[in-house]
Amino acid sequence: MLIGPDYRGCRIEVNAVADGDRWNAEVRISQHAVHAKPHFKFVSCYKLNAENAEHAGMLWARQWIDSGHARP
Repeated sequence: MLIGPDYRGCRIEVNAVADGDRWNAEVRISQHAVHAKPHFKFVSCYKLNAENAEHAGMLWARQWIDSGHARP
């Protein structure tokens, strides 16, 4: 599990999930200031190992936050 404790007011949790011989990522984004339900996304990245899948999920989450979807 990879955790980004503070990125633009959001906490990002990424967990690698095996898909045959490849890995994908489950991403959960929650805002610190709001007691709202966290945003959950399954990211299909088909990486060769769990660590690379988690990093790909973290990049996806940061791009999603930067695009304005999460407003603290």
